Amino acid sequence: MAHARLTSPRLEAELYALTHRGNPGDAALYARICSGADRVLELGSGYGRLIAKLAQPGRLVTGLEVDAALLALARRELGHLPLAARRGVRLIQGDMRHFALSQRVSHVLLPYNGLYCLLSKRDALACLRAVRAALAVGGLFAFDVWNAEGFQPQRVAQSSLVEADPIVTLDHAGRTWDVFERSRIGRAAQRLDVTYRYVPTTGPALELTIRQRYYRASELGELLERAGFVVDKRYGHFSGSRFTSRSPHLIVIARAG
Repeated sequence: MAHARLTSPRLEAELYALTHRGNPGDAALYARICSGADRVLELGSGYGRLIAKLAQPGRLVTGLEVDAALLALARRELGHLPLAARRGVRLIQGDMRHFALSQRVSHVLLPYNGLYCLLSKRDALACLRAVRAALAVGGLFAFDVWNAEGFQPQRVAQSSLVEADPIVTLDHAGRTWDVFERSRIGRAAQRLDVTYRYVPTTGPALELTIRQRYYRASELGELLERAGFVVDKRYGHFSGSRFTSRSPHLIVIARAG
């Protein structure tokens, strides 16, 4: 997660977790993809939302996350799991562009637009090659991003979109927070940076910015091929419907070639 630092890293992580709850159906789809898997790696595992759904007795699940405050939240989240499931979970701090595991895994997951947090093709390719090296022969790599195929609403190089009304209202840390969203679009660089402004009932407002570099489906296909993957399936929705240019999401399941 790339962002501007708030006053408190812990509060930043907690507000991020409350605002970003995943996409409807994504956890169920990833659980089906990992059915029967004994070793699973999730990149950008955040506050443990998906890890908690994947953990089960007899399975080793590794979560890799660069943000220490989010990792602390994940450890707290996983503390609620039964011991038999929890003992197979390992959380490590690291960069998804450059990592290595002591043992290869059968499945690697990169959910919830995590690939878009890599702000250059060089970084994306480095990540995909690290994934390929972490996978056993024939292993699966699954990820999802929002579909950027039709993302050209205006023929201008730069623009901004501002939500006048709160996108959500949260109760946290003894205060009520109205959450506003502001997006800055740079089409030449394929950038979409989203800033969330948290305005509490009392005290100063806080801001968090998530910086993204979006990729078209054809670009992702080329990067996967260069990294040594063969695409098995592409979905446009977590229900499993086929991908089209108008789909809200792009979900890719690729096999290590």
